[in-house]
Amino acid sequence: MLYDDVLVLLGEFGRHQKLMVIFTALCSFTSGPSQLSSVFTLNIPKHRCALPGYDNDTYQIQDDYHSYLINQSIPSHSSCMLRNQSIDQNGNLTSREYKCQSWVYDKSEFFSSFVTEFDLVCDRAVYKTNAVMVLFLGLLVGYSTLSTAADMFGRKPLLVVCNIAFVACHYLMIWSPNYIFLMFIRFLLGLSMSGQVLALYIIGLEFVAPNQRIYAGVASFYTWCMGSMIYIGMAYFIRNWRTLQIVVAVYVTPVLFFFLIVPESPRWLLTRGYNSKASKIILKSARINNIEFDKELIEGIKVQDKVTKFKFWRMFTNYRLCIRTLIIYFTWFASSMTYYGILLNMSILSGNIYLNYVISTALEIITYTVVMLSTDKIGRKMMLCISLIVSAISLTSCIFTLLYAPSDFDWLTTVFAIIGKFGATTAFCILWFWTGELFPTELRNTGTGTSSAMARIGSVVAPYIGYMTVSISGAFGRISPFVVFSIICILALTLSTIFLPETSHLTLPETIDDCIQLGHGFGKPRKLKQVEEEIKMLKSETKM
Repeated sequence: MLYDDVLVLLGEFGRHQKLMVIFTALCSFTSGPSQLSSVFTLNIPKHRCALPGYDNDTYQIQDDYHSYLINQSIPSHSSCMLRNQSIDQNGNLTSREYKCQSWVYDKSEFFSSFVTEFDLVCDRAVYKTNAVMVLFLGLLVGYSTLSTAADMFGRKPLLVVCNIAFVACHYLMIWSPNYIFLMFIRFLLGLSMSGQVLALYIIGLEFVAPNQRIYAGVASFYTWCMGSMIYIGMAYFIRNWRTLQIVVAVYVTPVLFFFLIVPESPRWLLTRGYNSKASKIILKSARINNIEFDKELIEGIKVQDKVTKFKFWRMFTNYRLCIRTLIIYFTWFASSMTYYGILLNMSILSGNIYLNYVISTALEIITYTVVMLSTDKIGRKMMLCISLIVSAISLTSCIFTLLYAPSDFDWLTTVFAIIGKFGATTAFCILWFWTGELFPTELRNTGTGTSSAMARIGSVVAPYIGYMTVSISGAFGRISPFVVFSIICILALTLSTIFLPETSHLTLPETIDDCIQLGHGFGKPRKLKQVEEEIKMLKSETKM
């Protein structure tokens, strides 16, 4: 009897499985705020050069004399230059512009951020972008390496170590004395976060029967949004970045006790020969689900160890598979870069930043509900194409509103950007479900993992796309991120429409040859009656 058969006998998605999905999804309550924190703690507010010799200078104009000094000393529309005017010996007025070394900041939205405390503006603005990027670099490294640690040492040990590091990083960030220290801690935070999410995600999947695993995946998406909403509320009431970081550190501390409620994966224990430990967990699950389970059945459980029979490079030996795999990678990259590019740079849009994020996050919750209810009915390919079309049209519209709409209609750019993010979120969510159906059984985990790595690369690049608004002057600088996002979405849409096959209601490919035939006759619709009969036979054999 296979381990998945045990899950069927335990009720597939009984009370214990539901509790496990809830417990593992709770992790996203903390990972959401951790990823979103840079939006507020590393925010670049409106600023200008500090007036030389004016000790109590503020960004807000104090009186007419203060306004006069600003007009005389600050070049028009400049945040980084000062103007020095003097009269030469011939009585001519001369003016010289030079870079300033200190700034004053608008405190209407943020009383202080790491950027304002360490003056990461103008020539040093790229440092802020680097600090945002390094968290995603940690995630990329973690997702690429820590899955091996989970297989070698177990899911729970990885969870314990990463939870300790995760909480420690939040407390250490409170006392960040300089930029280098913050960069190092944010990298470790991303690394620990990846191990934490990876361990809990795998445990959640390995406790749930195959046909119910979509709920284990989507549950974490919902809690990510809820955690983000909580963080936005914290940031709204706490405008000092160090105080906000203290509150967040306290907020994430309970994850240290997750090991008390989350057990080791029975599947992993069985693959390592720890049958007695696995037996206790399985019997406990049966007891919670109010199901009688014969202890002797556990001795006969067979678990397929995750040994790859095919080398992944074989996916590139056939031109059809090669093109398909590369397009899957690119679509993951495009969706992730667009999603995080808008998410992390929403502060450049007009309107209240807190309200913008609340609306954006609420739309994400709607997105996941729409995907769950409609993807099987409409099809993976159609849903992906619709989402990319919505994203491409909305982001292209941002270009025209920024160039041609009067300033009174800046809100329209914000609306289009949020809709564009909605489309990217939908595409991102669909890819999680679709990618595994495009790879053969022995390469399904590897294919999904490497595709996810492409998404992490997209998130690493995203902050620099937003930085183009600072590094490129003029009107093109304002529209450059939306130009890039629009082109990327249109390209991903075109390639996906032409080359990727529909897999909805088809059997999963088992071999490389099955993958080649996807979209060309392979894949019979799943027969529910046949599956139900097999389950009945399995249960009757167990009772005998």
